[in-house]
Amino acid sequence: MCDYIQREYACRHMRWIASHWCREYIITHKRCKPNVAHFEQKDVDCGECKSRQRGAVPWEHMIRRDKSQVY
Repeated sequence: MCDYIQREYACRHMRWIASHWCREYIITHKRCKPNVAHFEQKDVDCGECKSRQRGAVPWEHMIRRDKSQVY
């Protein structure tokens, strides 16, 4: 069985990260039953939630987008 780390973020999302692949997976690349060997709890949001919270780029107002120009 492959060993996984179960990580829970502050936004309540969970991720399972492989920490060790078993011999069978290395040879066949077929997933076997996961074995959660370690549990982590992070005080930050996951990457998906971070990107949603960022919103617009801070320098967006400096970019000039003239509609009248034809390229």
